[in-house]
Amino acid sequence: MTSLFQPVEMLAREAGDAARAALWRVALIIAALLIASLGAVFLIFAVYLGLRFLFGPGLAALSMGTGLLAMAAGVFLIARGRVPKAGPKPVADPGQIRASARHPESADAATIAVYTAAFLIGRRLADRWGQSLNP
Repeated sequence: MTSLFQPVEMLAREAGDAARAALWRVALIIAALLIASLGAVFLIFAVYLGLRFLFGPGLAALSMGTGLLAMAAGVFLIARGRVPKAGPKPVADPGQIRASARHPESADAATIAVYTAAFLIGRRLADRWGQSLNP
């Protein structure tokens, strides 16, 4: 009888090992991103300190803020260019009807039975709880 459950146990063990490995990789990526962000903060602070001695604290902060906003705008424009725009796609022939706009095919008996059962259960629960289905 144990031979029947061995493949299931092996699959479960392999799935657990794969999940642990994936979790370990995610944890390492998060740690690397945190360390990189700290490094970026220290580099920005070092640039500020260098500019502070050249221009003074006010002008150094202004130039650093302007530079960082310009970099953020550049990254935003790059990201915006790579994301496909939302909205309907142009159709070559306007007379064509999209497949999603067509009427659905006639439902089979099982679909009608499930829908009817769900409707009746919903009506019964609504009546039992004293709620009206009409808004």
